[in-house]
Amino acid sequence: MLLDASPDCVKLIDSRGTVNYINPAGCILLEVDADAIRGRPWSALWPEAARPTVERAIIDATHGEVVHFSATCPTAKGTSKWWDVTVNPVRGDGDRIEQLLCVSRDVTSQKVAETSLKASEQRFRALADNMAQFAWMAYPSGYVFWHNQRWFDYTGLDPAEAAGEGWYEVIHTDFSERVVRQLKRAFESGETWEDTFPMRGADGTFRWFLSRAMPLRDDQGRVVLWCGTDTDITDQRRLNERLVKHQRVIELSHEAMLVWELGEGIILFNRGCEELYGYGKSEALGAIPAELLKTRYPMPLEAMLEHLEAEGKWSGELPQASKDGAEIWVDSRLELIRTGGRSLVVETNRDITERRKSDDVRNLLVGELNHRVKNTLAIVQAIVAQTARTSTTIDQFVAGLNGRIQSMSSAHHMLTEAHWSGASLREIATSQIEVSAGETSNVEIIGDDVFVPPQTALQLTLMLHELATNAVKHGSLSRPEGRVTISWTTEMQDTPRIILLWTERGGPPVTPPAARGFGTLLLERSGKLPHLQARLEFDPKGVVCRIEAKLGVAGEGEQFYFNPRRGQILDAPGTTAS
Repeated sequence: MLLDASPDCVKLIDSRGTVNYINPAGCILLEVDADAIRGRPWSALWPEAARPTVERAIIDATHGEVVHFSATCPTAKGTSKWWDVTVNPVRGDGDRIEQLLCVSRDVTSQKVAETSLKASEQRFRALADNMAQFAWMAYPSGYVFWHNQRWFDYTGLDPAEAAGEGWYEVIHTDFSERVVRQLKRAFESGETWEDTFPMRGADGTFRWFLSRAMPLRDDQGRVVLWCGTDTDITDQRRLNERLVKHQRVIELSHEAMLVWELGEGIILFNRGCEELYGYGKSEALGAIPAELLKTRYPMPLEAMLEHLEAEGKWSGELPQASKDGAEIWVDSRLELIRTGGRSLVVETNRDITERRKSDDVRNLLVGELNHRVKNTLAIVQAIVAQTARTSTTIDQFVAGLNGRIQSMSSAHHMLTEAHWSGASLREIATSQIEVSAGETSNVEIIGDDVFVPPQTALQLTLMLHELATNAVKHGSLSRPEGRVTISWTTEMQDTPRIILLWTERGGPPVTPPAARGFGTLLLERSGKLPHLQARLEFDPKGVVCRIEAKLGVAGEGEQFYFNPRRGQILDAPGTTAS
């Protein structure tokens, strides 16, 4: 009755290992009828792998030993179960072992829990020992009883040295008092603790860590465990320090530097940007840089962003606009930096507006120079051709050509000194008299100095040279008593102009030439120019030439009256001279 009432699987086995009895609970646990068990060898009920253990237990028990073992054995229906087995010898009269009492307890649930707990512990250990952070646990009192392996590897301490308050020894002495005080206060109050401080490694060097401790509480809110972590922030701290320094350098730089997130708004706008573009930080931060500065990239904005994503940098010259709308040219450099999951563009812009303007002026001057050289060569070609047609000998050709080239040279010299803004009419007249006749008191120049445009200056130079040369050879300057008067007046009508008179007196009687020479042809053809009119009269008393030259066309905005060497400006008609 006692065996029948047992909740475990109870069997009686004879000395040969045959099952003679199984209790009802055993039949239920093994999912089998008692008749199917009685009379069978006990070892035959076990899987092949467990039979040696079972047979060994039978032998040992028949020799008087109490045997204990655990093994797995399925039920008759194939249900897998773990059994905790005890085999006791049962003695009869004369202390002889007559039977073996086998008690098998179903421990399947415990084994499953044990296996699960072991697997869970293995997973926890693998996670704790391989995580990037250091981890530790403490009792509610604050006594630290566990660190993960990474903590031991870094500090070089063993578990006994680190237990309790032993780990305080690795805190830098400059911080240890504060850290320990605040940590103990957190243990007493049950509040979350967080601090940043350096800890010593096994090699004696210190690294910075962000340490946290969180309390775990039961249903009544009582702290049952403290879980802590230490995160190495040394590299991040150094990076932040460098970023702060770089940000300070960027902020103080007079070069325009801004930082914006790829495809997003501006997050940094330094003083150089404020000075260059005229926007304040409050206006610039958050704005799309291409829209704020009206940047005209050499490609669509989307293509530029794709280029930065692929190449990481770009450089070139770009036109932008300041707050007041003025165009600004910059030498721009864009560099993509990826940090903290963000794509930031550092943009550095150097103002090259003046250089671009200089380049434009240079290109304009080169074009103007090319134009003037072509014009000059054309004039020289015409002079050579006309001189050749009107010369009867080589000597005459050379002399005439040299004089005319020298005349042009003096005109170019005057224009160059004035940066090709024009030339003084008095200097033109004086220079041509000196070239043709040398210094003479027989020439009188009358008129206020007038500054004439470059093209007009060249034309007047050639005309006065021909008049002076003719006067020396055939006219009034060929005799000591002859005189030449060069006079002009200025008329301020709708179009400002000068009226110049060349008058010869005291020379030989003048008769119209039978053939037109170079000078006559030049004067006649110059009279057909849009802004120049010339009329040559062969008065018997002396040659008279009237030249009318326009100084500018009203409404064209041309300033032909500025003399750069004297700093004088004659305003357009109807305004006040200054």
